[in-house]
Amino acid sequence: MPTNYLGVAFSPYVGAWSGTSPRASTPPWNSYSQEDIVRMLETIASSFEKISTYSMGYAGYYPPGTPWNQVDSNCRVAGAAALLNQRRGQRVIEVSQGMYQQSTPELQQAEIAAACTAAQEANAVFPHTVTSLVFTNEYVTDTATTDAVTAMLTAHKPAAKTLGLRVGVRSQTFGQLTNPASPYLAPLQTLVRNCDFILCNLYPPNPPGTIQDSLLSVTRAFDRITAAVAAVNPQCDVMIGETGWPSAGISFNNSINTVENARSYFEAVRQWSLQRRVVAYYFEAIDEAWKSNRNAAVPPAAPWQGPNGAEGHYGLWASDGERQYVPKFPVS
Repeated sequence: MPTNYLGVAFSPYVGAWSGTSPRASTPPWNSYSQEDIVRMLETIASSFEKISTYSMGYAGYYPPGTPWNQVDSNCRVAGAAALLNQRRGQRVIEVSQGMYQQSTPELQQAEIAAACTAAQEANAVFPHTVTSLVFTNEYVTDTATTDAVTAMLTAHKPAAKTLGLRVGVRSQTFGQLTNPASPYLAPLQTLVRNCDFILCNLYPPNPPGTIQDSLLSVTRAFDRITAAVAAVNPQCDVMIGETGWPSAGISFNNSINTVENARSYFEAVRQWSLQRRVVAYYFEAIDEAWKSNRNAAVPPAAPWQGPNGAEGHYGLWASDGERQYVPKFPVS
């Protein structure tokens, strides 16, 4: 049965590779239809009640004036979730809508406006499908980027509240809140004061040790961050935005990647989330093959992203290339 606490991180770019290096390719990011995404979400909804996304589909190859629903297919996720909820006659998937950090102010504004519009339209189809907005992913890395995120969040928080949406940020750097010597401690604290929630990306260390050791390391980091946030803004919820264990390949933290280890870590996180009553988004729903780049130089500069890398193997479901999604192990 689905839990009230554990969800999954989700992007719809799950198509398989075709062709051979150096001209291998995956499906274009604007090629996944709303019905394609509904099918993905039907699979996810068999085991989970919530997803967290990463962007609204804008990129440098789109002029800022491009209509929000004509960019890459991430723009269709909220609408697909609302459509699925409408068809089921109940909310089976809720969406924490992500917004990516764009390369220009114009694209950034387009991204944010698109997220608000997509949320409003989705919630008109089925109420409370989109519950929150996530301002950027792993962008908060110094004073300048932290201040930039605070500025965009505070500027758009009133509009989000009007739409009934909570606002927050996803980052791998919230551990800096526990470091009195951090060069951007004060900006981070200001950011937290303005957030309804933060999503912490927390992975097992390098090397990760056993599954139990890995979860203990994540737990200690989470608890330290939670205490630091409570001292600044007791109303800010601390959640896990990402944690996971790949089923194959070379990973950035040198974990031993097998289906059995992936299953064991997932089960440990699921139990932890339920026992601690902490919302956590497991990374990730469905394998994204493009992240293990078949066209990378050999040896690749980042082995975990190369053809033998683990980045394309974090999914709980594998894609068979025919728009069918197969669980690697039981997730219900």
